[in-house]
Amino acid sequence: MVKSKIKKALELLIEMNRDFFQYALITYLILLLIDTVWEKSVSYRINLNNLLIAIIISGIITVLSQGKSEREEKKVEKITKKDYVLISILGAMGALIVYYKTVSMGMISIPISIISGLLISSLSILVLKEE
Repeated sequence: MVKSKIKKALELLIEMNRDFFQYALITYLILLLIDTVWEKSVSYRINLNNLLIAIIISGIITVLSQGKSEREEKKVEKITKKDYVLISILGAMGALIVYYKTVSMGMISIPISIISGLLISSLSILVLKEE
């Protein structure tokens, strides 16, 4: 009886940690993007490094607490045209951000931003294909 209550409480904590990790990671990435575009807008008020430490610890717990069956249940889905369009848009946005941050370097910022956009797009496609 007591063991089942402890097991249920542990499962609840693991599920809460998984949700916290997902939301905190998305929040961190958005805050980091805002702080990158508009310098000192977020980091003036919040220390993003502390949030990153909590996200890393939560991520480690999430990965280690995944059961073997959870990893095997993930089935590979085909990449659709919509996925390619979204990846292309995100790659272009990444290239624009890199260009915005490196424009002071001169003409070299253009090839750097193009290469970074292509890397973002190609790595995203590779992750989706799981190759």
